[in-house]
Amino acid sequence: MVWNVVLGFVLLVVASYVGTTMALRGFFGREYYDPNTGEFVAPSADGEDETADPDD
Repeated sequence: MVWNVVLGFVLLVVASYVGTTMALRGFFGREYYDPNTGEFVAPSADGEDETADPDD
């Protein structure tokens, strides 16, 4: 009985986290924090990282 409540609560927290993350990314876009520059960066249209190593 207790394990059912604990498992249900854990599933509720995980589902809330995933749903909130998906909703916020859909609303605000997929920007991320770049620790090298300290700025928020949107991914480029072609899907490649703009800060890629120039030796590649």
